[in-house]
Amino acid sequence: MKSSRVRLTVFLMGLIVAMIVLPGCGGGGGGGSSAVSQPSGSVTVLEWDPPSVAADSTPIDPRRDLDYYEFYLRTDQNFTENDQPVAQVASYYDVLSPNGKSFKRELTKEFPLDNLLPFTEKGKQYYVSIRAVGVDGLKSGFMVPVPWDLS
Repeated sequence: MKSSRVRLTVFLMGLIVAMIVLPGCGGGGGGGSSAVSQPSGSVTVLEWDPPSVAADSTPIDPRRDLDYYEFYLRTDQNFTENDQPVAQVASYYDVLSPNGKSFKRELTKEFPLDNLLPFTEKGKQYYVSIRAVGVDGLKSGFMVPVPWDLS
């Protein structure tokens, strides 16, 4: 089965996380307006670029300042602070260097939506949203929801 990928942009309240599919975000400080274009077909992988600046335009190091991403599911687009994440992924992972003697920290840049299937029912359309969480515990607003059709 061919994988369908979507890129999005998510802004943290304390950090701006550039997760790319649909630019923009809602939520607390650091948000902004966005032009939203819905992806065609069924999304199977979300991809993003890590943030490089905080909401106040201060440069950040995602390897140091970002902790993890939270993934949310709903059958509508109305994500709220009362919603609970169904999955979370570390913002980085360690990869063994070619010499086999050390590790290099790689930033997490994608998430297969199949990981969320245990929280879904076949035949429904869901919306997926992501929040980024900094090491200081601050969470982003919700990313503009991405439709995920399981029919």
